[in-house]
Amino acid sequence: MANCGTVLAIALLTPQVRWSRQIFVVLALALAAYAWIADPGEAAAVLGHALERASFILAFFCALATLRHTAEISEAITRAAVFLAQQPPGRRYSALALGGQTFALVLNYGSISLLGSMARSSAAREPDAEVRAIRTRRMLQAVHRGFAASLMWSPLSFAIVISTSVVPGASWGAILVPSLGSAALLTGIGWALDKAYKSKLAPGRVPVRDRSHDDHARVLLPVLWLLLLIAVPVMVLHVTTGQSASLSVLSVVPVVAGLWLLIGVPVGARTRHLGGHVGAFVFRELPAFRGEIVLLSMAGFLGSGAGALLAPMVAASGLDLSAVPVWVLLLLPVWLIPLGGQVGMNPILFVSLFGPLLPAPEVLGISPTPMVLALTAGWALAGVTSPFTASVMLIARLGDVTPADVSLRWNGLFSVICAVVLSVWVLLWV
Repeated sequence: MANCGTVLAIALLTPQVRWSRQIFVVLALALAAYAWIADPGEAAAVLGHALERASFILAFFCALATLRHTAEISEAITRAAVFLAQQPPGRRYSALALGGQTFALVLNYGSISLLGSMARSSAAREPDAEVRAIRTRRMLQAVHRGFAASLMWSPLSFAIVISTSVVPGASWGAILVPSLGSAALLTGIGWALDKAYKSKLAPGRVPVRDRSHDDHARVLLPVLWLLLLIAVPVMVLHVTTGQSASLSVLSVVPVVAGLWLLIGVPVGARTRHLGGHVGAFVFRELPAFRGEIVLLSMAGFLGSGAGALLAPMVAASGLDLSAVPVWVLLLLPVWLIPLGGQVGMNPILFVSLFGPLLPAPEVLGISPTPMVLALTAGWALAGVTSPFTASVMLIARLGDVTPADVSLRWNGLFSVICAVVLSVWVLLWV
């Protein structure tokens, strides 16, 4: 039933999206045709598994969108974002980078739109054009890199969901601590570069901080409560039932979003209030994400299907990847995923395709941890360097620059340093 719904949704949405998204659908149809021609006996199983991956991605995206819908209309969430954007220069980067990770749990890409917009509005009050440009860039870099760091540990990120699904034996609980280490390294490197390379201004041009909008840190409490409402049930389900964190998220997030909508609403008006938001979400908000829905679900289908078709070909060719040094196999995703992003290869497609080709961790004599760390590290770096990703394009629009400026000029050195450091970090877990 879910697979039929996915096929119907893609069929309805494809004519409404840009040609760059339609290409993915054409490639998916070509892959399906090739599978039936090459091996009719295995085609049903291969395409069925690929369609299941696409259905899961679609369902996961919709579940996260319910939370985003709730958070974006919450005055408390907006106030917390304003608080982070108005921190003094000495702690602004760390506040926005850490806040970006926290908000990404709730809003996904919406965290960039919300925090980035608040950061831009805060910087816009600066009358000096040079100071305004410097402040805008540094604040947007912090938000962007914070979002990228969240990809390496958040159970609500596609990076964690897809990476743990393609690596046999991997689970979110098992890789949480080292994944937080990856995020800490990326955040720390960004903070250090911000401190080392911040532009120096003449004493007379250093802006005086506007304290008229100061608020207390307690405005962050609603965000923390929302995270606890998600994290605790997800963890309980993950530990007690043994089901994956991603399936737990599917069960918990829509419920939490619905309950959050009802806070402060009179008892007699709750049904009407919730019904109105459900209607707005289904008929207005979700269709607005049609491009993302088509791209993400088809990337999952292509990666899963192509990976399943290529695996026996690789084995038949005599190429034994288990004979390749383990350190080489582990470092390949860290460097290749960002490089693939330069030519428009979506990380979902890359990981779904590359993951099944890798030997199982037990064959290599390692745990699943370093393999997942490598995949998520490459995914996070692609998120700040690929001019084709939504995160880079959002930052470019907010910063009035091109995606190439964001990926190379703003994040080039940062990404190279992070790739080197994260490569070492991955190998430490072998």
